[in-house]
Amino acid sequence: MDIISIELLTKNLTKTTEFYRETLGFEVVTKSQQEVTFKVGTSLLRFTENLALETKYHFAFNIPSNQVESALEWLNKKVDIILDADKQSITQFEDWNAQAIYFYDNNGNILEFIARHDLKDNSSEDFSRNLIRCISEIGLVGDEPLKLAEQLIQQYGLNYFEKGPILSDFTALGNHNGLLILSKTERNWYPTQHPAQVNSVSIQFISNGKVHTLHFN
Repeated sequence: MDIISIELLTKNLTKTTEFYRETLGFEVVTKSQQEVTFKVGTSLLRFTENLALETKYHFAFNIPSNQVESALEWLNKKVDIILDADKQSITQFEDWNAQAIYFYDNNGNILEFIARHDLKDNSSEDFSRNLIRCISEIGLVGDEPLKLAEQLIQQYGLNYFEKGPILSDFTALGNHNGLLILSKTERNWYPTQHPAQVNSVSIQFISNGKVHTLHFN
């Protein structure tokens, strides 16, 4: 599964544009009074302004397998890192053979840089925004994650992520390049104390050679 684009909502388009363009250095592809689109590796990240928005999103970006330390150094100059349960800046996901760094954007969304070692996509370059590979995760929230998972599997031909987990309150569909992260409502987004809430998101992705568009809210 490859995520082509995700479209999220923001209460403040001006500050969101400033954060992603100035703080993270993302390239602006299009911008209007109501929305802005950034290029992030092979993916597009789009925000549309909605002053009534109250919920937070979780999404992740793949980075080269060997660049997590360099990415942390890069991020430390730009944002405050969210420490994990062990008070560490880099979270070790042994079951996924991955390492991740978490931080907030200006909206309070929970962002993640993740190095997936099974991909073996090392880079010898100094870390920069140009080494961000793609958007690789987007969180979807509902009261019954497994029921939602089965619906998405039937509709789009997706599979449960081979590394799991398949739990009543949390699961993932897709592969190392693109994952739909399904969380039960009010389950805290790791590694924060922010409960997951249903929100509006549009996702365009490729699965089994076909392009799909999923509107979720």
